[in-house]
Amino acid sequence: APEGRFPSQRPRSSVILLPSNVGKRKAQIAAIRRSSGDLVLNVDSDTEIASDVVSKLVRKMQDPAVGAAMGQLTASNRNDSWLTGLIDMEYWLK
Repeated sequence: APEGRFPSQRPRSSVILLPSNVGKRKAQIAAIRRSSGDLVLNVDSDTEIASDVVSKLVRKMQDPAVGAAMGQLTASNRNDSWLTGLIDMEYWLK
């Protein structure tokens, strides 16, 4: 699509500077409170998402009975050692 044709599909971002290091949860809350979209996607800086994950999550959120949706977490290094395998397993047990 030509630039400007679908403005809602262009990614927008902004930087929020907090007065001090308040921790991850408080930073997430600050970001969510400042968001203006209908949906908020939250990922860690070291997260890689599949190309279809956003569209799948948006489809789930179309149901008014659904308040939140998440994807499947998998550690990319899960096969490197028994420890990384256990860490990956922890995602499934939480």
